[in-house]
Amino acid sequence: MEYVALFQLNMVIFFVVIWKHVWHIIVYKVKEKKTRSRINDLGSGFVMKKILSDINNFFFKSNINNLISDLKQKNFTNKTVLKYLEKIPREIFVGKKFVDNCYNNIPLPIDCNQTTSQPLVIANMIDYLDVKKTDLVLEIGTGTGYQTALLSYLCKHVFTIEIFEKLINQAKINHAKLNLKNISYLLGDGSNGWNKPILFDSIIISAASKKVSPKLLKTLKTKGKIIFPKEYFPRQQKLLLLKKLNEFNYSTQELFDVSFVPLL
Repeated sequence: MEYVALFQLNMVIFFVVIWKHVWHIIVYKVKEKKTRSRINDLGSGFVMKKILSDINNFFFKSNINNLISDLKQKNFTNKTVLKYLEKIPREIFVGKKFVDNCYNNIPLPIDCNQTTSQPLVIANMIDYLDVKKTDLVLEIGTGTGYQTALLSYLCKHVFTIEIFEKLINQAKINHAKLNLKNISYLLGDGSNGWNKPILFDSIIISAASKKVSPKLLKTLKTKGKIIFPKEYFPRQQKLLLLKKLNEFNYSTQELFDVSFVPLL
């Protein structure tokens, strides 16, 4: 019933937006009969662009609201993550043939036989890391940059590593569209860590492996956290949260079943 009511409300808003612009065009034509050609130019140019822009914004807002509602219904309650997730147009991070599904809470294919993860899984991973505005975060597996964009709103700086050049180039273009400035990129093997000596507050790994490489562990601050999909058996993965207690000891928390592409 809630979805029916939400759909009906969205349709009312949609027709109000359309009627507002149609009314402006009618009024303008009545006032400016002597400049019909100019009106036609405006109708086919500025006014039509404004209508199309408002329609696109309407559907984006409607779809993102549906996604946020879906996450809330699945008991995701981190208001800060939801706030910034609501800002990110997921459609720019997926291929054109998947745009219609980009606000469904599902993983979607991207180039190089990779995927962009399910929004709920991304949100939960970041929530478990408890990312703060002062944090330096290392991301392994940039993909097209959807998760990276969310992290950039939440922390001081994101350092992201991707093994596929095509994907990291796409991510850079996508982030430029959103004017995101606090992201550094590295093309290479994520298991080797960053190419400069930096200590991170959090490390998020978006590909499955049997263990975290020692090189990555060394770059984590004391009390820092690593979250990654641990592969126990083929097609059996669980999300694992590690917290660094001191130089030699870590606490481990097993979270929930997931399905990620393997770490290459």
